[in-house]
Amino acid sequence: MCAQRTKTRLGFFLVVVVLVLTAVPSAEAAESDELEINIKARAISALNISRATADLIDIRVTRWSTDEERDELVQMLESKGNHALAAALNEIEGTGWARFDPRGGGGPGRDPRKTTLRYAREVDLGDTKEVILITNHYIGYGPDPQAADGAKLAEYPLSFVLLRFHQDDKGGWKKGIGRMFVGAKIRFDSSGGKFVIDAFPTDPVYLKDVTFK
Repeated sequence: MCAQRTKTRLGFFLVVVVLVLTAVPSAEAAESDELEINIKARAISALNISRATADLIDIRVTRWSTDEERDELVQMLESKGNHALAAALNEIEGTGWARFDPRGGGGPGRDPRKTTLRYAREVDLGDTKEVILITNHYIGYGPDPQAADGAKLAEYPLSFVLLRFHQDDKGGWKKGIGRMFVGAKIRFDSSGGKFVIDAFPTDPVYLKDVTFK
């Protein structure tokens, strides 16, 4: 009788253990889940503001930059400047990509090849949120910066995208707006805890009807 109770308790214990292990995902499984945020927008150049149709741009964020990555980049920027920061971005895992959609618009020079993003952060401002994206290549010209304007890239070594979204009454996000600086210098705003534009040689590309999914 005692042996039977022992077997029963042991069987019950094993069932509980199996159920717990099945219900709780492993750390490796949780870490392997990739973030995928799709952002679409209409891109309007200040030089072609009268165009009837805008270029379409696709952005995919596959991960957010970590606090450690941000802090290292801030230290590099403040100690050695924008060019050192641009070089350091090559050592960081990509955070996604951006490209001009070949199905929409496609103005002069708009190359649909994907440009790798090297930095992506979401800034929570309560009922507003900002998304900041940085890469050391020209967005819209593929991975080779010389395909655009090598001289300009040497002086203004970064491309910078700033998107802003406002919350709606249901807790979702309305269509946002943004600006894309193709070739820029940046600085770190310690009061806001984010990178911001410091200088840029040409007018930005304006982003309208930005969707965030």
